[in-house]
Amino acid sequence: MHPFEEIWRSLKAHPSEAQILLKLDDEEGTFEEALEILQGKEGRQIKHEFISEGNFSFVLFYLPSDDMRGAVLRLTQAGFTRLKGMDSIELSIKSQ
Repeated sequence: MHPFEEIWRSLKAHPSEAQILLKLDDEEGTFEEALEILQGKEGRQIKHEFISEGNFSFVLFYLPSDDMRGAVLRLTQAGFTRLKGMDSIELSIKSQ
């Protein structure tokens, strides 16, 4: 199994924030480019965590749940293809 899938499967939903796991790859885009896309024109603060697995590097972004789908779309439109998003537990409970 690819390290991306291993990391994704090991993640648990955050209590109040959505998460986006992104494989860092200079061919698709850099961390700085992804962060700029997520910060938007407002320049809002985006929490993140770097994860290394063998020769691969990933970043896990934390952002408001109401922006997760839009954020994934913006990253995909910018050329990032190895990413997955997860809503927060809070949003899952509200939607039941």
